[in-house]
Amino acid sequence: MRYVAGTSDRLGHAAWLAQPAYLVAEVALALLAGVRYSLADDTISALGTSCSPGEGGCSSAPLLMNLTFIGFGILQALGALPLLRDRGRPGVVGWLWVVAGVSSVGVGLLPVDAHRTTHSLVALPVFVAQPLALLLHARLLAPGRLRQVGLALATVALAGVVAFAALLGADHWSGLLERAAIWPAKLWLPLAALAAATAAGRGPSADAPPPGPPPGGTAPASPPTAPGR
Repeated sequence: MRYVAGTSDRLGHAAWLAQPAYLVAEVALALLAGVRYSLADDTISALGTSCSPGEGGCSSAPLLMNLTFIGFGILQALGALPLLRDRGRPGVVGWLWVVAGVSSVGVGLLPVDAHRTTHSLVALPVFVAQPLALLLHARLLAPGRLRQVGLALATVALAGVVAFAALLGADHWSGLLERAAIWPAKLWLPLAALAAATAAGRGPSADAPPPGPPPGGTAPASPPTAPGR
């Protein structure tokens, strides 16, 4: 059982280490397949929509963007599975990451041009669960630089969510604000994976005190004495 758990953890870490590749895929599709598409003004979901004649702010390869939503959403949810073994705060954080990942899968399965209302509903947890997961995940860590980075990224994400909601439907800056809400999590997940992998590899602290006697019992003699001495 110990080997299976270790394998599960390593797979989870690998799934989260891959998350920055989402940013590469999104920007590449915007630049190479976007039709009069603006990273600053057009929403991310618009990259998953087909272009009508003379239309802009859409994609010539929407299927690739929707597959990107699905693939990285699955990886995000899988990477959170090791956290779910804990019923405390880490478990809550894990479920938030899972909800956000499943929501991303729904975004890819229900493109906004074909399922406008349903798409908006399934996308909502990305903007709620994901920044909250980032904030709570960072707060789980001991005080230090990594925690500070996580809290800073969470602040950017939460501010991006509020600003994006306020300017939703505006002609300008919707894309930039949406990316401020979404991208920080993609940058945080590999850092969290590296921290978890390092902690797992370190194992129990060498400075930990030796175990005491069992409840109601006495500790064995140290060192044990041989008979007749």
